[in-house]
Formats: sequence, C-alpha cells, structure tokens
Amino acid sequence: MTIENEKRGKLTAIYKLVVVSEKRILLDYETAPKPPYMQLIKGESGDEIFTFLNHHKNGINFYDYETGNFIKRVEYVREGPDAIYNPGGYFIKRMDSIYVFNRGEFGLVLTDNSGHVNQRIPLADMSARTWSMYYPQYQFYTINSIFEHQGELFLTGMSPFGIVDSLIHKFHFTACVDLNVGSVNFIHTYPEELYGSNTNWIAGHWLMQPYPAISPTGEFIYSFPMSHDVHITHRDKNTYKTIYAGSNIAGAIRSIDWNGIPPEEVILTHTLTQDLYAGILHDPYRKVYYRFMLKGNPDATIETAIEEKPIVVIVMDEQFNYMGETIIGTGEKWIWKNSFVSSEGLVMEYFDLNMDYEEQYMILKTFSVEKINK
Repeated sequence: MTIENEKRGKLTAIYKLVVVSEKRILLDYETAPKPPYMQLIKGESGDEIFTFLNHHKNGINFYDYETGNFIKRVEYVREGPDAIYNPGGYFIKRMDSIYVFNRGEFGLVLTDNSGHVNQRIPLADMSARTWSMYYPQYQFYTINSIFEHQGELFLTGMSPFGIVDSLIHKFHFTACVDLNVGSVNFIHTYPEELYGSNTNWIAGHWLMQPYPAISPTGEFIYSFPMSHDVHITHRDKNTYKTIYAGSNIAGAIRSIDWNGIPPEEVILTHTLTQDLYAGILHDPYRKVYYRFMLKGNPDATIETAIEEKPIVVIVMDEQFNYMGETIIGTGEKWIWKNSFVSSEGLVMEYFDLNMDYEEQYMILKTFSVEKINK
C-alpha cells in the first residue's frame, strides 16, 4: 500500500515554533535524565507539580515545576502484597490516588502516596495461550500517556503482531477503566482502510501504535503513523471520520513489500527511511494541536540510529487547519517522547551528551507559537 500526501508542498506556513524558555531540574545521584514517563499535575494549592518515573528507584519523583525543587519520591517495593515490580507508566488523579501500569502482572494498580496498594485491576485474561492476539500491549510515553476523561482512565495500546483481516473488527486497542467500580472495557479498532487486506505494516510499535488525544468536545482523535489524516471518533463508536492533518514536507508512506514477516533488518531500514507520524497533543491554552512527524532518512542503513531522524512538529488550529510546522532537530538531543503541554507552551526534554555541567540536570525547553514575519 502507498499513502500519498496530496497536499505536499501546497501548504502555507504562517506560524512557527520558537524556544522561549528553559527549566533545569537538579537531579540527585539516584536519578537520571531521559525518564520513560512524565506527568505534570496540579497540587492541592493549585501549584504545578512535575513528576516522572524513576526506574532506578522503582518509583515516581515529584518536583515543584516553577522552582525545580525536589518534593518527594514514592517508591514501590518489588516483593510482597504491595509489590509493583516494573512500573511502565502512571496517572496521578490526586496525591493519594496514583494509578500505575505494572508490566510485571499486566495490570493497573491503585496506590496511595506511601506506595501502599489499594486495588489491582487486570487488563487481560491471560489464561488463554493466545491472549496476546486479542488484548493490546502497552508502551507508554509522556506523549502517549494514560489519561482521564469523564470518570474513566484510557490506556491506548497496540497489536504487536500486525492485524490479519479476521481480527480487524475484533481487536480493540484502547482500554477504558471505570474509576468507580474498576471494570475494564476495550474500544476502537484499527481503520480497515489503513490496516486491512493483509497490508504489511508490521514494524513493532512504530507502525502499529495509535497516538490518542481528546478534543475540546470530547471526541477521540488518533494519529496513526502512516496516515496524513487524523482519525476522529466517539467513545462508544467504532467508525471514524478523517481530517487532513499532515506535513507540507511528508512524502508518500509505503507498507513493506514482503510476503509474511520481514527480517529485522528490512523492518528497521523501512522504519528509518519512511516519513512517519507520531504523537498528537492538544493545547487548551493556545487552542491548537501539535502533531509530531519523524522525517525519513533516505540514506539510512541498519547502522543508522532511530534517533537520527529529524523531528517535525506541525501546528494546527482546533479545526485542524494548517498553521505551520518546524523541524526542531533530531532525536539525538530532543527527547520528543517526553513532550507535554503546560500553561507556558509545548514542553520537550532536551539532552546533550556534550553539556558540561558540574551537576546533573534534566532540561525542559518550552516552545511558543509565533507568527512568521514575511
């Protein structure tokens, strides 16, 4: 399959993203930059609290977002009744209600801020040998986070195997957890026009991972890696409307021309050379969307790192009208998976191995949307 970008080169940029500020979070010797997951929350007094997953300590660090001062750390034990062996993401509803995705038991765990487990919610019936064909697998990042909407938590996963036609209408990739009773339902399937007819998109999470957002009116918006459109639906519907939300520089995106599962080197090279869309974030303060694209490197080989792909951020208004896009650099320095929206703008972690600081920091840079002066 080939998905053309019919608007390539025809869009006019009026706005661009510009770095306007930088925060430095001082880290201790037990904490490293580039954590796998972050969440910015509101404290009880209305102040902003910056949190992130600390794998080394098997817990979550809390900092005052304005000052960068350390507040506390919630650590989880790896054995016993309160065990969380491998946290893979979380959602903090309140300081005493922290929902943690536990990879070790493939479930969601409700804890308080002392690390005590109050509830365990399984996310799959693992008794069947083929359970992984019917339940989504989860790879959470800050840009693909667990989120709450109208009393439910939503966890968007993926099929790790690709989708065969017999499962295209059966495999649901988003889990929704009722916070009142702890029940789990699964919603939303892969669009048949993208993934049907045995199309070979299999390339791990790069092509199978839908990236979610919620519109101001409560619609679910999905950014699929190979589609120049966004796919929009409601919580209880399984049909999509599509709206163009592509890049002015993105080319045609092609599935792998291979019978069966391709060799790993074919998958890797294909991923590196293709333009692929990624996360989408809604900014309620500026009433815009940011959609990420990883630009393909036509000269890539199996020796090329995925972090060498240039990162493009497209800015659109709330009706998905194109406003502009910016190539901010590559993933070698810009940790695009650690992106979120604050009242100040689009925030992204920045990391440079050549930085010469006496102490170790996590650096967060904030982008503002600015009009281009012609």
